[in-house]
Amino acid sequence: MVKAKTPSPAELEDTKLVPWKKIVPLSVFKLSKGARAGIVVDKENVPQLFIFDTFALLDVLSVIDEALLDKLSPNDYYKKSVNPAGWLIDEIESRLPLNPQYVKSLKKAIDEAEKKGWVPFSKIKKELSLGLD
Repeated sequence: MVKAKTPSPAELEDTKLVPWKKIVPLSVFKLSKGARAGIVVDKENVPQLFIFDTFALLDVLSVIDEALLDKLSPNDYYKKSVNPAGWLIDEIESRLPLNPQYVKSLKKAIDEAEKKGWVPFSKIKKELSLGLD
């Protein structure tokens, strides 16, 4: 049996890039605002390549991950071999810079907590010797 050679991107001819939403229904994989994705199709509209920016890929992986959330036990859900989408989301997110707006909101929340006199949980544990480590 002779295997057909899969064309590499450099060998693709008579192809065009179409928007993700033109091929994939938004009801199935809705991308967040600003996320960009496209599909390279040949002259018969057969997908050849899928192109995602980081946020579009995270959106697609999140749909898969969320579908597994209710179907898997908590132990299996966090296994790379059972839920590779969830694992890949964590890997990508761990390498992304923090959103400056998120950092601002955290700083604001900390400032407000200090103004209101809230006590950090770590201080409560220490002072009460709760040993909750």
